[in-house]
Amino acid sequence: MYRSVLLSLHIASVAAWLGCNFTQLFLGPWFAARGGDAALAWFEASARLARRYYNAAGTVLGVTGVLLVREAGYEWSAGFIAVGITVVVIGALLGVLVFAPGGDRLAAAQRDGDAARVRALSWRYTVAAVIDTALVLTAVLAMVHRWRA
Repeated sequence: MYRSVLLSLHIASVAAWLGCNFTQLFLGPWFAARGGDAALAWFEASARLARRYYNAAGTVLGVTGVLLVREAGYEWSAGFIAVGITVVVIGALLGVLVFAPGGDRLAAAQRDGDAARVRALSWRYTVAAVIDTALVLTAVLAMVHRWRA
């Protein structure tokens, strides 16, 4: 039962991360194109997601991952575990260094009416979100197939 609860929380946290990434990739360009207050609110929300939502999902993911490794008796040197830890660390760094400040910069550019800067910053933000999403999907694949278990 304990393992099932941990695994359920682990999977739910990955779903939360990926679901929000897909939502941002789908709606971000749409809100940016709408401009005005809609874009401003989206950019502010993106920064908030990076600071709060992803931190919660990442914390649950990391804690349940560690507990699952301990419960299942896998070696910390297993490839899928290394991939998972690496992706969580990279995701946290992207949140702190790219997504939170990027959302703030996008909101500031929108407030200033600097459409060219919004386009440039949106492009960078989207590229980082695509990379982050690809990394999370790679970690899912590694977990499912238990790479080098």
